[in-house]
Amino acid sequence: MCATKCSIDLLIPLILLLLPRLISSELNFNNDLDNNQKFKSIPTTIKTYENDTVLLPCYSDTPFQYVRWHRDNVPLVDSRHPEVLPPERIVLWSNGSLQVSNVKAEDTGDYYCEIMSNSNQAVQLHAIEVQYAPSVATEPSGVLELAIGATFEVVCLAQGVPQPAISWRLNGNTLDQYSNAANRQSHIFEIKSRSMAGLIECLAVNGVGQPAVAGVQLHVLFAPELSLPQSVVYTKVGDRAQLECIVESAPLATLQWFHHGVPVHMGAQISSQETELRVSHSQDGYVSLVKHALLVRKVRDSDMGQYECRASNAIGFKSATVELTGRPMPCVFKINPGTQSSTSHVLVWQTESMLPIMEFKLKFRQIPSANLTKPIRTNWTELTIPAQVTIGPIYITSYTLHGLQPASLFEVSVLARNSFGWSDNSKIVRFATGGEVELPNYSTESEMQYDATEEAFDNEITQRSHVFTASMIHNGDGVGRAYSVFLAYITIALQTCLAMHYT
Repeated sequence: MCATKCSIDLLIPLILLLLPRLISSELNFNNDLDNNQKFKSIPTTIKTYENDTVLLPCYSDTPFQYVRWHRDNVPLVDSRHPEVLPPERIVLWSNGSLQVSNVKAEDTGDYYCEIMSNSNQAVQLHAIEVQYAPSVATEPSGVLELAIGATFEVVCLAQGVPQPAISWRLNGNTLDQYSNAANRQSHIFEIKSRSMAGLIECLAVNGVGQPAVAGVQLHVLFAPELSLPQSVVYTKVGDRAQLECIVESAPLATLQWFHHGVPVHMGAQISSQETELRVSHSQDGYVSLVKHALLVRKVRDSDMGQYECRASNAIGFKSATVELTGRPMPCVFKINPGTQSSTSHVLVWQTESMLPIMEFKLKFRQIPSANLTKPIRTNWTELTIPAQVTIGPIYITSYTLHGLQPASLFEVSVLARNSFGWSDNSKIVRFATGGEVELPNYSTESEMQYDATEEAFDNEITQRSHVFTASMIHNGDGVGRAYSVFLAYITIALQTCLAMHYT
């Protein structure tokens, strides 16, 4: 028993001593300087393209008995065993060189040539790098639907030799915020707004063939967004009325109408209809744009009032209000082509009412010279002006303000009343009495949140941004009244001519 144990103890160091030599007798992959000195050929790395033919040299200084080749430690061919056929497209030449025909991407790797003679063994390393155009895929792919506020990651899976360089695009535009992270394989996106909707692309380039592109189409889902063609619809009892509410949403939203907080009952008297407005199929074609209309066949007193259109989808809801009223429309001041005096001013305005107008309320006040560009805090002077009988719904009214301070600046507004109540305030406009006065480039319309594009034609009376001198004409009361009547007729004639000109 002791003798056996002692024999094993003696064999272990001997085996450890001989093991490196036993391993090297199989195949030496070190490719060191001694090995290279035994070859006429030199280690070579061949960069080529698919379908090319490659010849790997293996020339020895001395005659050899056999040669064999490995690719990444996988045997390919051995001259000692000619009965074993090499893999397809592999040919061993008589001088020991290896030919690879119609190379493919899987042929990339390290190739070892091993030669054996009576007393020597040597191994030389070569390499083949098959270069091919990039290919790319993204995860996720197809269409991705997410709501505003969501965060997601897009991974770019690119292949190719050489290793492709990666860049990112959104709707064809390079994502500059990622320019300092070149060749990044994935990106995390946060959806901050609807503008991020579109095609997210991963672009792979390696100089071989054409760049490869793959991407994912992002659909940004959002709560309904509402717009009103008219926030106030003017009508009268017995007329037909239509209230409209335009809804933009993704996904599609449903809409319900309310009257004074109560759901509207649809029937013969009141009905609703929907019209799809989006006809193009652009990148945001998944977004629905629908016009919802509430039709009132014959308006009754009980139909008047506030209506609410309330739209909702899976993301959220939104509502807007529309007023159905018989009140007059807001008055609009017209340009006064006549000459004004230093202490009076003729005002002309127009409104529309489905019912007879009973009276107007004219409000005016002087602007202190120190407050030309500041909001006015002085009180209004109010005048009640009876309405004149007219044919049709259009009312054109003129009125002369007397006893004004010369060379001064005033602002004015007017309202109209019928049996349903008072109209909204007109836009505030400014005028100057005769005399030299400087009007600053200042608009009170901005305070009222009105669009100034139509002021110059419809709403401005005599406002100018330069210094002007008004004619110093003083008229008596009788002359003033006659002049007002004459001016009203002139105004109507001018409006008719202008209407014919622009139609």
